[in-house]
Amino acid sequence: MKKIWCLLILGTFIFTSCQEEEREVIDPTIDNTIPKDSQLARLMKNVVTHDGSFDDIVDGANCYSINIPYTITLNNKDVIINSIADYQDLLITDNIQIQYPIVITLSDHKEVMITSSDDLKVYADSCKADDDDIECIDFVYPLQLSVFDTRTNQFSTVDVGHDSQMFTFMSNIDDNTSVSINYPINLISHNGQNIDAQHNSGLLQTILDIAYTCQENDK
Repeated sequence: MKKIWCLLILGTFIFTSCQEEEREVIDPTIDNTIPKDSQLARLMKNVVTHDGSFDDIVDGANCYSINIPYTITLNNKDVIINSIADYQDLLITDNIQIQYPIVITLSDHKEVMITSSDDLKVYADSCKADDDDIECIDFVYPLQLSVFDTRTNQFSTVDVGHDSQMFTFMSNIDDNTSVSINYPINLISHNGQNIDAQHNSGLLQTILDIAYTCQENDK
């Protein structure tokens, strides 16, 4: 009888230990979680903010870009802009007129139809001289996020494949959601350097270091 009692106690201990171990594995830890108002969350959102500065020679504004392809009148000649490389052929002294309608992509990746220069000016006037986007480092996709909903105590994973998806996700984090990155992840700097991040502190320092040393196009 004593042996049976001991086995029951031992079995209960093992079962409880396994439960505790499982809880430790799946429960989000402070080190891995990205609070919605943290510096890391803000910088991640800045990295995936849409950069609209590459076509400033045409639209004169850094907080949106014109979706390619579209047509301009260049020195009284119609020219189709088919790629980002086409902007290299344009000079600041050129007479450039946009042919409407066009579609623009805003800093939050939303798309808007524009039918006139007056409509475009409304968006141009809303741009800041120094915007928040970090242009000189990018996430390498795909990457995966782990999400824990404190209301339901349920876990899920989100596969992220584009800046627009990451921006929307980071914008919608609330107090009831714990988010962590499934490391390791890769990033690429403006000079083509591949960088590995293994944890939150490393990712934060990488973004800060690169953003501090590179020259933003719209500044």
